[in-house]
Parts: sequence; structure tokens; C-alpha cells
Amino acid sequence: MIAFAEAPKGRYDAIHYGAKVRPSKKPSQLTLAEIYRWIDQTPGQPHAIGNFQIIPSTLLNLQKRLGLPDSTLFSPATQNRMAALLLADAGHQKFVEGKISRATYQNNLAKIWAGLPLASGKSAYHGYAGNRATITRAFYDEKMAQIFGGSQTRLAKSDGTGQTAPLTSGWRRLGE
Repeated sequence: MIAFAEAPKGRYDAIHYGAKVRPSKKPSQLTLAEIYRWIDQTPGQPHAIGNFQIIPSTLLNLQKRLGLPDSTLFSPATQNRMAALLLADAGHQKFVEGKISRATYQNNLAKIWAGLPLASGKSAYHGYAGNRATITRAFYDEKMAQIFGGSQTRLAKSDGTGQTAPLTSGWRRLGE
């Protein structure tokens, strides 16, 4: 759902739409060093990158916390590891243990990802660098209930293979 709100078309190879100068390769084919070089060579433009639209300061923070060398490929696996750490930062474990409500967890996620709406329906970063919520709060609530079940603390439903079932039906972005 986060990737849907953040990078629905580019997915793991998404670049912020406001970036006029793109990297020389797809993001998933770049090393972290190559991403930093692109950032340094293109000041003044947005640099959110990948499936989860990670911004430069967050990228550096996550790299350090995960102990990744600059030679690490920004592959889907690396991007997923980074997103998992951000989910933990938002209180995922507290949420699944019932220590925080789904609404609190959703607001915590919205403070990390600009495409997700706060309870007000607006992005926590509304208007900053062109950011806005890309889904409605009602849609966000509905999908979170589907992912985690009707209760506030249930884990994601499985399709029987041990993998989380994709939730693609009914997905619409604001303005579409």
C-alpha cells in the first residue's frame, strides 16, 4: 500500500516526478554510492528514490543503521529492508501487539511517507516539495483493515502460501 501511494508507476525504479535530471541507470541498478553521486551532481531538485520514495537524509540514516557499505546495490531487497526499518520506526511491533491503535500507526506511517494521509486527510508534508496525500484517508482506512483484519491488531492475511495476499482491487489514486 505504501508503494502504491508513493511510487505506483515506477515501483522500485521510481524517481520523484520533480527530478529534472535522472540517474544514468534505473535506481534498482545503482549502488548507494552512485545514488549519492547523482544527488551531489543535481542540487536543487527532489531526490526521493525507489519504491518507497526514500529521501537522501533518510537513505543515509538507513544505510548507517543497517550497516550497508556504499557498494550496496539499491535492489528491491535493499529497498524492502530499508522500508521494514521505517515500518519498525512507525511502531509496527507496538501496533501488532495492540499497544497502539491502527489510527496511531497510520498517522505514524503518514509522518514517514508523504503520500499517506494523516487523520485530517492531508499529508504531513502537504505542499513541501510538491508533496500531497495521494490516497484518501477513507481508502487508507479500508486497505489497512483489509491488510490487518477488522481488529486493530491482527496480522496481514495470507493467501495460503505464506505470502501476504496482494490487495489490488479497487485501488484508485486521488484525481484518477
